[in-house]
Amino acid sequence: MKTVAIATFACCVLAAGAAFASSSSDSELQTRTYKSVPYISGGYGIEERESLRTLGKNDNLELSFALANKAYIDGAKVVIKNSNGKEIFDAMSNGPLFFAELPKGTYTVDATAMGRTEEQKVQVPSQGQAQLYFTWKS
Repeated sequence: MKTVAIATFACCVLAAGAAFASSSSDSELQTRTYKSVPYISGGYGIEERESLRTLGKNDNLELSFALANKAYIDGAKVVIKNSNGKEIFDAMSNGPLFFAELPKGTYTVDATAMGRTEEQKVQVPSQGQAQLYFTWKS
């Protein structure tokens, strides 16, 4: 009887821990701002990626970070420069997905992960969403 009670208690503790972990990951998905550029990042697990895509659906720039085999990576350092080469953004992505709201225009995006920097140019629209996919060899 004592063993059953301990096992039941352990299951309840594990369930409560899983519920807490699930709710804490959603609470970490919050919009931040760097030099007047609002952004949100994350995407650990399917549920968090879905939540993040919902939160970022009105942003006009989406970045994703993955290995060449399409496995997501933890994130990357993101540096964005305007068409004059002036740095307007510099922050770490907290996961494989990153969304930002930028003024319409042409930008250069540098993403650094695993000690290597990948660079892409992007035309950010006033409406809609530009998407860039960064990949690294493992």
